[in-house]
Amino acid sequence: MDDLLRFEHYDVRPGTRYVTMTGEADLSTITHLQHDLGRLLAPRWVTHLTLNLKGLRFLDCAALAVLLRIRQTAMVRGQRMTVTAAQGGPARVIALSGSGHLLDSHFGTVQIRGAGRPAGRDLVAFA
Repeated sequence: MDDLLRFEHYDVRPGTRYVTMTGEADLSTITHLQHDLGRLLAPRWVTHLTLNLKGLRFLDCAALAVLLRIRQTAMVRGQRMTVTAAQGGPARVIALSGSGHLLDSHFGTVQIRGAGRPAGRDLVAFA
C-alpha cells in the first residue's frame, strides 16, 4: 500500500520545502498522504510547501480532499501550499473539482474531452 505513493523532499531555500510526489494517491493511501504531508509541513520554519505532482499517476477525490485539508492547516498556521506540474488524470481531477485556485496550482490549462458534451464542445478548465 505505502509503496504506491512516495515523497521526496528538499529544502530549497530558507522557509521553502519542495516535495515531489510519485505513484498513486487514492483512498488506500490517504492515511499515508495525510501523515507525511503533515510531517513535512510541521516545522514552523517551513513557510511554503510546494508539491510537485509531475510523477503522480493517479489522484482521486479522497486524496484531493486531503490536499485541501493540508492547505487549510497551512493557512491557519500562516504557511502556504502550492501545487505544481500536475498532468493527466491528477490535473483533470483538480480542474474538474474547481479547486485549482485553492491549491494555488501552476499547470496552465487542462482540456477535458467528451464527458457527455456534443462533439466539438470540450471543456477547458483553467487550473
